Amino acid sequence: MPAQPETRPLGEILRRAGLLSQAQLDVVLQDQKWQPDLRIGDILELRGWVNRDAIEFFAEQWPKLAAQGREHPIGYYFQQAGLLDAQQVNALLSEQQQAGLRIGALAVLHGWLSQETLDWFLRSLAPEESAASAFIKRKQANRGNHHVSHATQEQPTQPKTVADPPAEAPTETNPDDVSWVG
Repeated sequence: MPAQPETRPLGEILRRAGLLSQAQLDVVLQDQKWQPDLRIGDILELRGWVNRDAIEFFAEQWPKLAAQGREHPIGYYFQQAGLLDAQQVNALLSEQQQAGLRIGALAVLHGWLSQETLDWFLRSLAPEESAASAFIKRKQANRGNHHVSHATQEQPTQPKTVADPPAEAPTETNPDDVSWVG
């Protein structure tokens, strides 16, 4: 019989996922002492600290995911947990094509996910990807073509005139010399 994965209390999972601070968890546990008929998820929702979708995802789906592993791209789970909505996932997928960054990295850059939450999801669901670069490897279609840097393309060249004096040879500089700054 396969060993059952260790299950953690919901509050601890949410804290580890970066969705709840230790101070918030302490307050919720104190609230529960005063109102024992309320579950932790209910208190979190009432306080507005974690949305209902995330509470249900981590209470119901997370234990299965932890035991079986993931079957979908990571963005699917962010959406299932209510951390990203369908519109955000679609925007990230479109942007991913242009930017060449992974969806989680883009979500962090937009401020839609914390780095802590992304890292926890990757460590938990995709450990093989947790240390991978945020950049996506792309196939290069025109490997034989020479590329001109964007900086060269954007700056127009000035025509040289015969009257321009020759450039002075650079003088030896002292690494501590900052006269060029001012």
